[in-house]
Amino acid sequence: MKKILYSLAGLCLLFMQIEAKADGDQKIKFGKISMEEMTSTVCPIDSNAYAYYIFNKGQTDFRYAESTIRSDDVSSSQKGFQLFFNRHFRIKILRKEGFDYGDFSIPLYVDGGDKEKLIGFKAYTYTLENGKIEKTKLDNKDADIEETSEHVNTLKFAMPNLKEGCIIEVEYEIVSDFLFNLQEWYFQKSIPVMHSEYLVDIPEYFNYNQSQKGYFPINTETDRRQNKFTITYIQKDEGMLDGYKYTKDYDFTEYRYNYSADEIPAFPNEKFLHTAENYLTKVEFELAYTKFPNSPMHSYTTTWENIDEKLNESYNFGRELNKTNHLSDAVAQLKSTGTTDVSLMGDALRYMQLNMNWNGSRGYYTSSSVPKAFKDGEGNVADINLNLVILLRELGFNAYPLILSTQDHGVILLGRPSLTRFNYVIAYVQVDDHYFLLDATDPNSFINLIPVRCLNDQGRIIGNTPEKWINLHSFQPYASKSYAVMQVDSSLNVRGKIKKRLAGYAAYSFKTDARKANSLDEFIETMEDKESKHTISDMEVPPIDSMGMNVQYSYSLEANDLVMDAGELIYFNTGIDPFFDENPFKLDERGFPVEFDYPISLQQSFSITLPPNLEISELPQTTTFQLPNSGGTFTYQCKSMAGILLINSAISIRKDIFLPTEYQELKQFIQAIIEKQNEMVVLKSI
Repeated sequence: MKKILYSLAGLCLLFMQIEAKADGDQKIKFGKISMEEMTSTVCPIDSNAYAYYIFNKGQTDFRYAESTIRSDDVSSSQKGFQLFFNRHFRIKILRKEGFDYGDFSIPLYVDGGDKEKLIGFKAYTYTLENGKIEKTKLDNKDADIEETSEHVNTLKFAMPNLKEGCIIEVEYEIVSDFLFNLQEWYFQKSIPVMHSEYLVDIPEYFNYNQSQKGYFPINTETDRRQNKFTITYIQKDEGMLDGYKYTKDYDFTEYRYNYSADEIPAFPNEKFLHTAENYLTKVEFELAYTKFPNSPMHSYTTTWENIDEKLNESYNFGRELNKTNHLSDAVAQLKSTGTTDVSLMGDALRYMQLNMNWNGSRGYYTSSSVPKAFKDGEGNVADINLNLVILLRELGFNAYPLILSTQDHGVILLGRPSLTRFNYVIAYVQVDDHYFLLDATDPNSFINLIPVRCLNDQGRIIGNTPEKWINLHSFQPYASKSYAVMQVDSSLNVRGKIKKRLAGYAAYSFKTDARKANSLDEFIETMEDKESKHTISDMEVPPIDSMGMNVQYSYSLEANDLVMDAGELIYFNTGIDPFFDENPFKLDERGFPVEFDYPISLQQSFSITLPPNLEISELPQTTTFQLPNSGGTFTYQCKSMAGILLINSAISIRKDIFLPTEYQELKQFIQAIIEKQNEMVVLKSI
């Protein structure tokens, strides 16, 4: 992490005033905070908001970098058009819960020695002190730049002197030589936005595909106007001291796009959504082609085949797969065991999991060479999984890299080929008519049980295969089966033993949590604290490394609040270990899908012995609930036999994505399950 050093003599002119270029655009002056803004105590469109944007304004325009060109300049050092992006915003912090909105990140794109530059930046916090508006400036030393990925350095800072009722104001400008990186604009945020506006001026030489996403409407106005830039040329011939000087004006048409929206609600923080990135209201730009005078058109659009070719020829991807000698000992060791087929595939996965540690870095390019990463025993996701592909190939499998976008990175748009939409690579193996997915970065993953972060839409195979796109929706469910033998004693306490068997992503999740603990004893203690609202003890959990694909564990349970003595009748709440403590779906309506990571299969079978002085007066009815379109089923049965209650229930949610039109049925389905599992068995004394 590097401290940002700004020099008044350098390109980064800290705290400079950034003037608006847009004709007719009324610029809000920096620092002109009204008393009405300062004394506001509630968001005008959301009384529950901790904070809100008073406004969020952005502008991108193109400026020609060179005003003077000399004939003896090196042509490669000459710059043409550059992108200038300006952003200015104010945030009102209403309560201390909104202090997190005082932390900011500004990404700056980097490619080799070229990088985007921050040429204007100022940030203040305004507070009301004794009826007077006071301001606190962000100090230089409180802003840091860190390298967050191969192509992004991020400026991070936290605003000073945050108090309830304060206002944050930030303005900055970025200059970029990366013409493909025309800034996207988010109109919707995690807090309400009273006004958002984005102005973009594009010269006729550039054509960008523009797309709007999200559910909130955006106002769009377009216009065109004439503009020009002037260049002074200095022609120096041999023997000339000053050279011949002349100027030339270049006229061009500029297309203006003004996007705006008002009173934009906060994006709701609901569960079961892979990433808000797929649904936030925003506008995006993708450079399609450039066409300059007296020059041919240069296309920037690509095809999936071009992407395959680029990766196959890359020294940090396809060519790395030809390096095999460093794995010769591993191949000999694995072959000597005599295992074959899927068992050998699993052994190869386990070998790589044990011999390489993931450093947490994502991407599809190796950080160094695969032999070096293997020797070091550590690397990024490509270092590890390309080594896995090589190992599988050397063992005789048809293995290929499969690139994907993780859940938090958003989905791949098949109609818009782009390599930057990917950020991860795993191994794909084809065996006859079946295929298998493997990821060695996670010690808890297994064949077709890849990390949850990878369960996102589709991935692309890089190799000579008939099928190129593979569905990454889960191959395995989250499966849990519970068995309980309980007794109700004479004091009306409920106690007994519960055994659970976990498979698929239930086992994966359990093992992931177990490995986070410092020891198995610490994990068991944590589980006993959170497993149930009742008293949990004597938990038996196998050693983590012996768990395998399935996990079985057990514990003792004691509850003294499930049975209520109401005099003549006694009520027994059968919700000993309910599937849901509360309904996770809170919104009356949902404007985006519900995304489960995997199908869900939950089963319970309880046997509860009643004391001999009680008999059953009334039982909950046997019930089956169905979701439309075979989306899911809930079954519940409660019966008695010789003084024993037998309760069997099961949930099966077969779909992993429910559309907004299916939200109400899903919400009601979950609520019906909660109510059913809390129904009472009515008992009476004999």
